[in-house]
Amino acid sequence: MSVYAITIPCFAQMLQSLMTLLSKGEERARALGFAPQNLLDARLAPDMHTLARQVELSCTQAQEAVSRLTRQARPRLATPADMAAARALINDTLLILAAADRSLIDASALQPVPVTLADGLTFDMTGHEYAVNWATPQFSFTW
Repeated sequence: MSVYAITIPCFAQMLQSLMTLLSKGEERARALGFAPQNLLDARLAPDMHTLARQVELSCTQAQEAVSRLTRQARPRLATPADMAAARALINDTLLILAAADRSLIDASALQPVPVTLADGLTFDMTGHEYAVNWATPQFSFTW
Protein backbone atom coordinates (compact mmCIF):
# COMPACT_ATOMS: atom_id res chain seq x y z
CA MET A 1 0.00 0.00 0.00
CA SER A 2 1.37 3.42 -0.91
CA VAL A 3 2.28 5.99 1.73
CA TYR A 4 -0.27 8.33 0.20
CA ALA A 5 -3.05 5.72 0.45
CA ILE A 6 -2.17 5.01 4.08
CA THR A 7 -2.43 8.65 5.11
CA ILE A 8 -4.19 11.25 2.99
CA PRO A 9 -7.55 9.58 2.19
CA CYS A 10 -7.88 8.36 5.78
CA PHE A 11 -7.15 11.78 7.25
CA ALA A 12 -9.54 13.47 4.82
CA GLN A 13 -12.37 11.05 5.59
CA MET A 14 -11.93 11.42 9.34
CA LEU A 15 -11.75 15.23 9.15
CA GLN A 16 -14.91 15.30 7.04
CA SER A 17 -16.56 13.18 9.72
CA LEU A 18 -15.30 15.59 12.38
CA MET A 19 -16.81 18.47 10.44
CA THR A 20 -20.16 16.65 10.35
CA LEU A 21 -19.99 15.90 14.08
CA LEU A 22 -19.25 19.54 14.89
CA SER A 23 -22.17 20.69 12.74
CA LYS A 24 -24.56 18.22 14.37
CA GLY A 25 -23.32 19.19 17.82
CA GLU A 26 -23.76 22.86 17.04
CA GLU A 27 -27.29 22.24 15.72
CA ARG A 28 -28.23 20.26 18.79
CA ALA A 29 -26.77 22.86 21.15
CA ARG A 30 -28.79 25.60 19.51
CA ALA A 31 -31.94 23.43 19.58
CA LEU A 32 -31.47 22.92 23.32
CA GLY A 33 -30.77 26.60 23.87
CA PHE A 34 -27.15 26.57 24.93
CA ALA A 35 -24.05 28.05 23.37
CA PRO A 36 -22.15 25.74 20.99
CA GLN A 37 -18.97 27.17 22.54
CA ASN A 38 -19.71 24.93 25.52
CA LEU A 39 -18.99 21.94 23.27
CA LEU A 40 -15.61 23.31 22.19
CA ASP A 41 -14.69 24.01 25.80
CA ALA A 42 -15.80 20.56 27.00
CA ARG A 43 -13.55 17.63 27.93
CA LEU A 44 -14.53 13.96 28.05
CA ALA A 45 -12.34 13.54 31.13
CA PRO A 46 -10.57 16.03 33.41
CA ASP A 47 -7.11 15.10 32.10
CA MET A 48 -8.05 15.41 28.42
CA HIS A 49 -7.75 18.39 26.12
CA THR A 50 -10.82 20.41 25.22
CA LEU A 51 -12.66 19.59 22.01
CA ALA A 52 -11.24 22.78 20.48
CA ARG A 53 -7.70 21.60 21.22
CA GLN A 54 -8.54 18.13 19.88
CA VAL A 55 -9.65 19.74 16.59
CA GLU A 56 -6.37 21.65 16.47
CA LEU A 57 -4.33 18.51 17.17
CA SER A 58 -6.18 16.49 14.52
CA CYS A 59 -5.53 19.16 11.91
CA THR A 60 -1.92 19.54 13.05
CA GLN A 61 -1.28 15.81 12.69
CA ALA A 62 -2.76 15.70 9.19
CA GLN A 63 -0.94 18.81 8.00
CA GLU A 64 2.29 17.73 9.64
CA ALA A 65 2.16 14.38 7.85
CA VAL A 66 1.91 16.14 4.50
CA SER A 67 4.75 18.51 5.36
CA ARG A 68 7.08 15.81 6.70
CA LEU A 69 6.42 13.45 3.79
CA THR A 70 7.01 16.22 1.24
CA ARG A 71 9.93 17.78 3.14
CA GLN A 72 8.19 21.10 3.76
CA ALA A 73 8.08 23.32 6.84
CA ARG A 74 5.76 22.00 9.53
CA PRO A 75 2.66 24.03 10.38
CA ARG A 76 1.99 25.93 13.59
CA LEU A 77 -1.75 25.96 14.16
CA ALA A 78 -3.80 27.76 16.77
CA THR A 79 -6.58 26.31 18.87
CA PRO A 80 -9.87 27.45 17.30
CA ALA A 81 -11.66 30.04 19.41
CA ASP A 82 -15.17 29.18 18.20
CA MET A 83 -17.10 26.85 15.90
CA ALA A 84 -16.49 29.02 12.84
CA ALA A 85 -12.74 28.90 13.46
CA ALA A 86 -12.88 25.13 14.06
CA ARG A 87 -14.71 24.61 10.75
CA ALA A 88 -12.26 26.93 8.96
CA LEU A 89 -9.27 25.02 10.36
CA ILE A 90 -10.73 21.71 9.23
CA ASN A 91 -11.56 23.15 5.79
CA ASP A 92 -8.03 24.53 5.43
CA THR A 93 -6.62 21.15 6.37
CA LEU A 94 -8.89 19.37 3.87
CA LEU A 95 -7.64 21.74 1.16
CA ILE A 96 -4.02 20.93 2.07
CA LEU A 97 -4.80 17.22 1.92
CA ALA A 98 -6.55 17.60 -1.44
CA ALA A 99 -3.54 19.48 -2.83
CA ALA A 100 -0.96 17.03 -1.45
CA ASP A 101 1.38 15.76 -4.14
CA ARG A 102 0.79 12.02 -4.30
CA SER A 103 4.05 11.34 -6.16
CA LEU A 104 6.13 13.23 -3.59
CA ILE A 105 4.41 11.46 -0.70
CA ASP A 106 4.82 8.03 -2.28
CA ALA A 107 8.47 8.83 -3.10
CA SER A 108 9.08 9.34 0.62
CA ALA A 109 8.47 5.64 1.37
CA LEU A 110 12.16 4.78 1.66
CA GLN A 111 13.42 8.27 2.49
CA PRO A 112 14.37 9.22 6.07
CA VAL A 113 11.68 11.06 8.00
CA PRO A 114 13.12 11.85 11.43
CA VAL A 115 10.79 12.92 14.23
CA THR A 116 12.35 14.87 17.09
CA LEU A 117 10.32 15.39 20.25
CA ALA A 118 10.47 18.46 22.48
CA ASP A 119 12.89 16.72 24.86
CA GLY A 120 15.32 16.04 22.01
CA LEU A 121 14.50 12.36 21.59
CA THR A 122 14.66 11.51 17.87
CA PHE A 123 12.99 8.67 16.02
CA ASP A 124 14.58 7.81 12.69
CA MET A 125 12.04 6.29 10.31
CA THR A 126 11.43 5.89 6.63
CA GLY A 127 8.39 7.61 5.12
CA HIS A 128 6.51 4.31 5.14
CA GLU A 129 7.39 3.65 8.79
CA TYR A 130 6.40 7.21 9.66
CA ALA A 131 3.03 6.81 7.91
CA VAL A 132 2.23 3.45 9.50
CA ASN A 133 3.82 3.76 12.94
CA TRP A 134 3.63 7.46 13.70
CA ALA A 135 1.36 9.67 11.59
CA THR A 136 -1.67 7.38 11.45
CA PRO A 137 -1.63 6.42 15.16
CA GLN A 138 -0.99 10.02 16.25
CA PHE A 139 -3.83 11.27 14.09
CA SER A 140 -6.17 8.57 15.43
CA PHE A 141 -5.13 9.28 19.02
CA THR A 142 -6.33 12.88 18.75
CA TRP A 143 -9.83 11.52 18.30
